[in-house]
Amino acid sequence: MVIETETTQPADNTYTTHQLMKLAALMEQKGVTFKRFERIFASGLLADMLEPDANLDNRKGVREALKLGPLPRGDQNVATAGTAIMVDYSLTLEQMMAAGKFDWLNNDINSDQFPIQGEGQVGYEVKLFHFNENVSSQDAEKKIKEADTASPWEPGRIEHLLAFGTRYPEEQRKHPILALGSVGNATFFGKRNVPYLYRRVTGRSLHLDWWSNEWHPFYHFLAVRKKNSQP
Repeated sequence: MVIETETTQPADNTYTTHQLMKLAALMEQKGVTFKRFERIFASGLLADMLEPDANLDNRKGVREALKLGPLPRGDQNVATAGTAIMVDYSLTLEQMMAAGKFDWLNNDINSDQFPIQGEGQVGYEVKLFHFNENVSSQDAEKKIKEADTASPWEPGRIEHLLAFGTRYPEEQRKHPILALGSVGNATFFGKRNVPYLYRRVTGRSLHLDWWSNEWHPFYHFLAVRKKNSQP
């Protein structure tokens, strides 16, 4: 088996390093411990899934066999634990990150990559959008903007993400939260990045991933709209 990088076009019998990174991130999201990982291997279930002839179409049946609850029904918007955040534009990006008290920060997130524009303290309504299917960044943005044409939502930017993570620190322990409204100025491996909050085994993290990704259903998307009055 050949491992290729994302900068090359993978053949049918290859997997990419980025796919392996996504697998590792999923394991962290699920809080997989060493003992749990060993048990998964010992069960033979992973080996069965990797069989070339394995039918992976009946996820519902697999979840029932594993005694898991049903999947959410269809595309749905998931409200957050609260309804508002306040962004203080007098703070630098670095000060906003410090206020979040994250356990791990990506070193490529800085003011040069993600400049912030705004003045004073601005209140926003917030909502987490969740789509029960793989979705591209472009399609997720479209769904967010079309959800309420009378009072449109906009994809959250990095300042909204940081304010949200500071006020609602436990939300990112449930699922990764993306801010599609901020795309980094520089490219990595020829691709631009967006920030997201997620959970690691060691705690809460602020990280980057590629805009061009096809996002797994467990990702949630932060959306905002200005409040009519300051909270």
